[in-house]
Parts: sequence; C-alpha cells; structure tokens
Amino acid sequence: MVRRGVWMTALAIAAGLWVGKSSTAWGQPSQETLEQAYQAEQRAQLDAYFDKLLDASYPQRAQAWKRDFSSIAAYERSVAPWRERFADYLGGLPYQAPDRPVRTELVRETDTHTAWRVWIPAFDQVDVYGVLLVPKGFAGPRPALLALHGMEGTPELVCGLVERTDYHNRFGLQAVEKGYVVFAPVMMNGAKKRDWLDRKAIMVGQRMQGLEQFKMIRAVDYLVSRDDVAADRVGVYGISWGGRTAMYAAALDRRLAACVVSGHFMESTAKMVRPSPHYTAYIEVDYNYPFFSRQATEFADADICSLICPRGLHIEQGREDRVSYWKMAQEEFRIVQGWYDRLGLADRATFEIFEGGHFVAGQEAFTMLGRWLKP
Repeated sequence: MVRRGVWMTALAIAAGLWVGKSSTAWGQPSQETLEQAYQAEQRAQLDAYFDKLLDASYPQRAQAWKRDFSSIAAYERSVAPWRERFADYLGGLPYQAPDRPVRTELVRETDTHTAWRVWIPAFDQVDVYGVLLVPKGFAGPRPALLALHGMEGTPELVCGLVERTDYHNRFGLQAVEKGYVVFAPVMMNGAKKRDWLDRKAIMVGQRMQGLEQFKMIRAVDYLVSRDDVAADRVGVYGISWGGRTAMYAAALDRRLAACVVSGHFMESTAKMVRPSPHYTAYIEVDYNYPFFSRQATEFADADICSLICPRGLHIEQGREDRVSYWKMAQEEFRIVQGWYDRLGLADRATFEIFEGGHFVAGQEAFTMLGRWLKP
C-alpha cells in the first residue's frame, strides 16, 4: 500500500511529466514515478532533520563558549582554548617551518616605495610567495600590513604591479603610500583549483584553509623579523575570501594587532545553506572548500571575531554586495559589538556600510588602521 504523502508526491511528479511515460492510467502513477516520489520523500525528511539541527545550533553555540567579561584578562583566558579548537576546525596546523632562506627579487623602485617578489619557506618544499612593498622617506620601524587578495585576485593586482584594476582597488599600493610595509601573499585563487587541492588534503587529514592559515602565520613571522617593521604594529586587511582568511588569521595569531574584513562577514549559517536573492549561498554552488565540520555548532562569524577581541576590528560592507548581505552583516556585527562594549572597548570594533558592491572601499578602514597601527 502506498502512503498518502508518497502518493500525492507521485501525482505531482506525474503531472509534470509526459503521461505516457509517467503513469499507466490517469491518477495511477507508474512504478518509475513512485520511485522518484520515495526518493523525494526521503530527501525532504533529511532536509527537515538537518534544518532542525542547524536551527538548534544557535542557542547551543552561545552556551558553549562561556565568555568571561569580568576583565579583559579574564575574557582572553576564557576564549583561549577555542583558538586551538578553531585551528583544528580549519584542518589543523601540523606543519613545521623548514630551515631554508627567504628569497627576494627586486621588481621596481618608485618615488614612494620599493617592490620585491619574496619567497618565504612555509613547510616541506612549499613557499609563501608574495609581493613586498617597502615605503620610502620614513625613519625608524614602520607598521606593516598583510594584504590578502580575493578569489581570482593576485598579489600583483593588490600591489599595483599590473595596469588593470579591479575590485581590489590596489589597496596594497594605497597602504604603502600611507607608510605601511606591505606584504601581499598569494593564495589559491580559483574555486576549482582550490577544491582539487582541498579534496586531496581531506584524504590525508588536512584542509586547504588550515594550510593557508599556516602560510599566513609564516608571513607574519617574516614581517616581524624585519628591522624596518614595528613588530607590535602589524595588521591584516583582506577582501572577499581574502577577507575571510584575514579574519581567520587574526583569530589565530595574536601578533596581528588589527584586522579589516571586506565583503565576507555575515550570519554564516545563512550564507552557507539558506538561498536568498540577496546573496549566493554556498550550498547552491559546485564546490566544497567553504564547508567545515562543526561550522554551525561552534564557529559563526561573530564567534570567530570573539577570538580577535580585544584587538582592533573593522568590517566594511557594500550595500549592493552579493557575496555578503549588508543587513545580515550588520546583525552579526551587533553581536560582536556587544562583546567589545561589555569590555569597555567599543571604539575597537567598527562597522561600515558603503554605497556600492563587492570591492575594497578603503576609506574608514584605513582611518581605523591608522588609529590602531599609527603609521
């Protein structure tokens, strides 16, 4: 006997197909149509099950963290265990820096700066390649900025070494002209290429994101080792997936005194699995690298930013951006702002909505970086 729910589903399927193929007689679904209906019922049940778990993750996550706001020191102690857990969530950091020298190659000199290509040993035979910009006309150690490109971006685009411009707005070049030592590392910048490598990484117990976060740690190692860099005034600024990587880098590495996230901060469960006309949900696309175990139950974007607190944090978000939705970004930031407020640090977390889409705005962001890093 066919249950009513399956029967109704089968009739709906049959109504949308050629009658000669989908039913033996009007009102009598064929075996093929019934098979489709059973499959549809199973998917609907599982979809509802996972949605129920995702909805339940909100209060569970809030209770699990147990942040202590009695003092800044107490707060930092209360979130410290989550930093190691976050590293594990990203795939772990099971890498050892090799004993190889940094290689450099002069690219060009201008009136304002010198540009170099740099290869920093990361682990095994893997390097962190990037472009280094060193400002001219400044005395003493300078603040430094890690400048992270987005998907389809390059260090050369960030640093103005190519003629074309795009959504990065050459923000690395802007930074060096403001007096920052800038390092723009390359990241695997195509979704298909990234997924190819991530699938191999998963098979050996790693993830591409964790690997790249270790490369960011090595980039900071390099910057703080330089005589022309003030080690206590290093920040990170990223756009798009580079913005997400910047947020992760600051959460993991307390040497980063300030962080700017451009165009990749919002309510993360929605971004991952809730389709919307306001943004593209990752569940709708054909790659897997943005998905992580325990993403909903432990590490929403606000939670990750709580690992940056009490250091400086700025979120910039375009009103017309279709990667992140400004209203959801604003709501998520209110949670973060509340934590900073409770510690008496309201001015260290700022949020900017600008008119436009998915690009580096760089106005309030550089003002905030100037306040925190003092170029």
